[in-house]
Amino acid sequence: MIIFVNQVRRELSESMQLDELLHELQPKNPFAISINSQFIAKAHYAMTMVQENDSIEIISPVTGG
Repeated sequence: MIIFVNQVRRELSESMQLDELLHELQPKNPFAISINSQFIAKAHYAMTMVQENDSIEIISPVTGG
C-alpha cells in the first residue's frame, strides 16, 4: 500500500491505524496531523485507518518573529 507522508512516498506492507503509523514514524512533539487536508483530532488517531494513496501531513508549529 502506497501513502505519502509530508509529500514523501512510503510503502506499507499492510493497512494500519494512524496511531500505529505514528508509533513507527516517531514525530517530535508537538505536532498535528492532517490526512487529505482534513485535520485529525488526537482522540481519533486510534480510530483512523490509513488508506491507499492517503496524503498525510505531520505539521509542527513554527516559532519566531
